[in-house]
Amino acid sequence: MMLYRMSALAGALALAGLLAACGGGSSSDSSDSSTNTSSGGTSSSASSASSSAASSSAASSSSASTQSSSSSSTVAAGTLVPANGATAAYVDTSLQIAFDSAPTIGTSGYINIYKADGTLVDKLSLNAFSTGSWVVDATASTPTLTSTLLSTNNSAAAYPLNNTEVDRLGGSVSTIQSSSVELYRWVFRPTISVSGNVATIKLHDGKLASGTSYYVTMDSGVLSGSINGTAFSGISSTSAWAFKTKSDPSSQSSVTVAASGTTADFRTVQGALDWLMQNCAGTSTNACNSSSVAKTITIADGTYNELMWVRGVNNLTISGATRDGTVVQAENFEQYNVGTGASLTQASLVGSSYLGASKSESGGTRAYLGGGRAVMLVESVDLLTLNQFTLQNTHVKSSSYNNQAETIYFNSASLTGGRLLATYMNFLSAQDTIQIKGWDWFYHCLIKGDVDFIWGVPYAAVFENSELRTAVDPTDATSGGHVIETRAAYGYPGFVVLNSSLTKESAVPDNATSLARQANSFPVATYCNTMLTTGSLANANYGCNNVAYINTKMGTHIKTKGWLYTYTPAITTPTTTAGYRESGSMDLTGATLDVSGRDLTYASTSLDLSGLNTRSKAFAQWSGSTGWAPADVSCSSSACTTSK
Repeated sequence: MMLYRMSALAGALALAGLLAACGGGSSSDSSDSSTNTSSGGTSSSASSASSSAASSSAASSSSASTQSSSSSSTVAAGTLVPANGATAAYVDTSLQIAFDSAPTIGTSGYINIYKADGTLVDKLSLNAFSTGSWVVDATASTPTLTSTLLSTNNSAAAYPLNNTEVDRLGGSVSTIQSSSVELYRWVFRPTISVSGNVATIKLHDGKLASGTSYYVTMDSGVLSGSINGTAFSGISSTSAWAFKTKSDPSSQSSVTVAASGTTADFRTVQGALDWLMQNCAGTSTNACNSSSVAKTITIADGTYNELMWVRGVNNLTISGATRDGTVVQAENFEQYNVGTGASLTQASLVGSSYLGASKSESGGTRAYLGGGRAVMLVESVDLLTLNQFTLQNTHVKSSSYNNQAETIYFNSASLTGGRLLATYMNFLSAQDTIQIKGWDWFYHCLIKGDVDFIWGVPYAAVFENSELRTAVDPTDATSGGHVIETRAAYGYPGFVVLNSSLTKESAVPDNATSLARQANSFPVATYCNTMLTTGSLANANYGCNNVAYINTKMGTHIKTKGWLYTYTPAITTPTTTAGYRESGSMDLTGATLDVSGRDLTYASTSLDLSGLNTRSKAFAQWSGSTGWAPADVSCSSSACTTSK
């Protein structure tokens, strides 16, 4: 995380304004918590004019509601990002303020963002369950998402409610529509995170516009601490923290993201995704809306703490500067944001199926926003390439929670599109690390997790020259979990692990990990008996246990019997094209593996799998057997291997 310091003069002026404002904040529920409506300050310092907020705060804590860290890094007390008087702040900026030492996050109060003319554009609560959330309309006297809506079906006492806001990802996007109604990804996320002596306040997505002046107010009690020895008690002055945003990027289809510096187009990956969705997807009439036009997001090294959503942007490549140095992460999991996730209209969100529904979770029920537990949700996309960075869900499993925590949910199941390419990537989580549909190619990737850390309903998902690493399960250190949980589509290859390796963290026990399991009871009368050739997936089209390990190296953690038969009989019997199969298995040294101990009740070690031993064969059925054969991808030296 990089905070740009103001010049000595600008810093002194901003700090003086800030301290003068202390004690002036209001803690009322009024939509306008300050009576000041005049224009913000206009410091002309060159350094403050060029500064803007880094999107990345410190790595999340074990609780997404707290998001604090005891980082030893210290930033000069009184530093603001964007700096007071900045004239080139980013539209996707977060707000940052440095204290003498780590500040304390309060339990009530609001942070407000106004245009310079006094128009309120964003209002953030510290506890949406008790106050409601103004994510839809900051100026309303009563928020659209009321506290009653959010709290009625939220009784899971094990999970803290403080410091939780609602966000709608895609907040600035009007081109992604359903029957002319805008879609969003609705999620819970922390309002404030603390790293070292710096508090980072995340605005609702898409609230700021380019080339516009704003100022910030903050109620007393939102943050407690001292700045240069003086107790901080909020901000009411319109000139204590004011800034102007920079102009829009020059390109509609190729943008950059950086956590620091002044040359990138955005501070967050979601900011870049919003820009591309607005200009190159949905109802947009721009030339870049064509699938033939390549779209790119290039991310500089840094740590970016954010949830993400993209819909309808085809032929998009997201590349990091270095595989280990570019880290996009967040803490998200089933107990926090229920379900696998989908975008919704506002009307659907407040209807009986979502906020009106009771979703059972550990210790009670959980309010249901529909946006899901993955760090990144991808919908209705073809040819998404993720290249050379780390995508991580930082959730640490606890016996108090339901812990499914995907890094990505690729929810694109088109027979003629729906392609995901992941090259030289790290996907790091625990339970359910990646969930995939469609046609997926993982090439030279590291995928780490403990239980069902690869799962979904793919037509064909190929893991080639990749490492699938079993992690220690902190809720059961004696367990080795399962690599793949199978729900594959009928009549298609399903999961194909090709020329890869199954490894483990050192503390994972030997003979403890199953190659795959069928985790649900899928009765053959209604599941896995009809091949989809048109339309959308239905029950009869999926639930198959189609997994093939071909020329794969396996560590000592893999169970001698190989497969786990949770439900029997398994829904699919092994053939050259379906069921549980392996061929050419090796130990980690490359020597032939003794598979005589495999439980072959519903599996095979002897079938000819040559029909699936290349990616082009596995993807031969794409688009009505047109076929898809992604080309080899080379790597820079920083991406060929990983230290993760």
